[in-house]
Amino acid sequence: MKKIIMGIAAVISVLSLVACGNPPPKPDMYIEKAELSQKEEDIAKLLGDNSDQLIYDFRLDDTVQSVQINTYRLTDGEWRMISGGGGQQFSDEKGRLALDFENIAEGLRVALQSEHNSGSTKYSSEPAEEFAGMGRATSMLSDLTEITYEKEIPLVVQISTAQNSINSYNVDYFFSPDEYQKHGYEHVYAITVLFSQKTVGELDTEN
Repeated sequence: MKKIIMGIAAVISVLSLVACGNPPPKPDMYIEKAELSQKEEDIAKLLGDNSDQLIYDFRLDDTVQSVQINTYRLTDGEWRMISGGGGQQFSDEKGRLALDFENIAEGLRVALQSEHNSGSTKYSSEPAEEFAGMGRATSMLSDLTEITYEKEIPLVVQISTAQNSINSYNVDYFFSPDEYQKHGYEHVYAITVLFSQKTVGELDTEN
């Protein structure tokens, strides 16, 4: 009996090792934090200015037509867009997205790179309110996330407040803005990405 039990235990151990060595397959379309080589990390540090830098890899299919990177400010419990909306033409099946920012209220730089697309845009503004002395908490997408066309994916949510403590939230709470509102945070900003099967012209018509 002891030999039988030991044999079953050995089989379970082998199966566990096999399962650990084979991570689940990725979905057909997804976005995830990029795994940078040492050379790429060195370049990113060289170009950075002590700000938060996020780099994501994404994979799509051949029906993609455009991409939007949108920035929002939480106002009276609702997200109000402050940049983005129009989108840009994009038809490659994979690429890399980089976000460079410190205080989202002051702006950010967005860069896209793929086989046929390469470029960056920068949004900047002078905040009407003073942020000096405020604490800041920034949540960023860290897990692999499946892409669905026409659906926004929150990449960053940033809270700035004079309160003594700030609750930490997963970026998925972007879809529950009341959760931020109930704490009375003075400033809440978000960055999202949306991949679309619609052309830029079609998106402009909708807006």
